[in-house]
Amino acid sequence: MSLESDVAAVLRNEPAGRISYSLGNIPIDRSQMEFVAKAIETGDISVSVKDTGGLDAAYSSFKGRRQEAGQKKLIGEIALRNAYVVNHSIGKAGVFHESVHALVDVRSRIISVRNGDEALAYIADAMYLKATNTNVSSDPKGKAIYDAAFALISQRKMLTQRGVALKWSDVSDLLDAINAHPAYQ
Repeated sequence: MSLESDVAAVLRNEPAGRISYSLGNIPIDRSQMEFVAKAIETGDISVSVKDTGGLDAAYSSFKGRRQEAGQKKLIGEIALRNAYVVNHSIGKAGVFHESVHALVDVRSRIISVRNGDEALAYIADAMYLKATNTNVSSDPKGKAIYDAAFALISQRKMLTQRGVALKWSDVSDLLDAINAHPAYQ
């Protein structure tokens, strides 16, 4: 299998089917993530192994990027720390998180809430981790983000009810935790 097919498989294989919610007018579920998987397979989103700043995965949007003559117009790139990221639950959750960012580009969604795309992505990431019974460790501010996401998932029973519709006001604790983290200021 290729690296691209390994990343696309994360979006198609379980527990991806258990991740189903919307935030505002943006749905996140298997059918939406299929758009990202197809964009990866067609080469509209590239996948590479390179420096990710210590993260398992990172997404770079190429929307608005000036295209050079003869260069294929890409939507973005998912970078992996190494090819083995797709072999463990924490890495797969990271790939899913970054693929939510890619989905925002693929579906041309506009998010007007500061760091709202991070809220979308952390909910999906935390659902993936919870569905695989995987614990995550982080610095205190990172832990606060995951704690807020896990609390939301539990309160709203998001892994047992498909298509939970969240309002932006429902994620205020999560947004506060994200906005308090130095990486998002």
